[in-house]
Amino acid sequence: MKITSLLVKGGLFVVIVAAVVVGVREAERHVNSTGWNAITLVGSAATGEKVTLDAFDVSIFTGRGTINGLTVPNSGIGSSPTSFVVDKAEIRIVPWSILWGPLHIRSIEITNPAVDLETSATSSNLTIILAAAAAYAVTADKSGNKAKKLRVDDLTITGAKLSGKIYPLSTKVSLTLPDIKMSNLGSSGDGMSQADFVQAVLTQVVNQATTSALHP
Repeated sequence: MKITSLLVKGGLFVVIVAAVVVGVREAERHVNSTGWNAITLVGSAATGEKVTLDAFDVSIFTGRGTINGLTVPNSGIGSSPTSFVVDKAEIRIVPWSILWGPLHIRSIEITNPAVDLETSATSSNLTIILAAAAAYAVTADKSGNKAKKLRVDDLTITGAKLSGKIYPLSTKVSLTLPDIKMSNLGSSGDGMSQADFVQAVLTQVVNQATTSALHP
């Protein structure tokens, strides 16, 4: 009887552990799916272009994760098929913030993204995308969007490769942008909206790209 009892208890323990493991995996799968959807949906709405993402993968235990294959198509006046491409970005999230409160992101590290710029002295393919992001941020704020807000301690973009043309002479541009560092985004109040976050990041990148191209 004792052996039988031990076997029953041992089997029950295994079943409980298995259930917990399955539950954690399902929770993590849900978090990653939600993150993937948020990036593609908000990114597309903010840029006015159909943003695609290969993968969003974060551990709900450590908060560490990666973003892979983020691509923003070009605006209508650009000849290149893309405006921004991020092959990989490292992300660190405060795990408990995934469940409640603003999503607290400790760091986002983007390395070697590709930026395509076609510009004149007055306009560019990227300013059209930036204008769309600004308009979306205003619309999202007025609509009372209930999407989870963000708090980002540090965001860095290093080794960004800029290519493109400067009109009217079609001068070709190919250079590496200076590093971009942003801190304490959404640090006050209940965080910043996802739309405002996208606009803030795009503003920094577009301004840096335009300045570097026109004043190398």
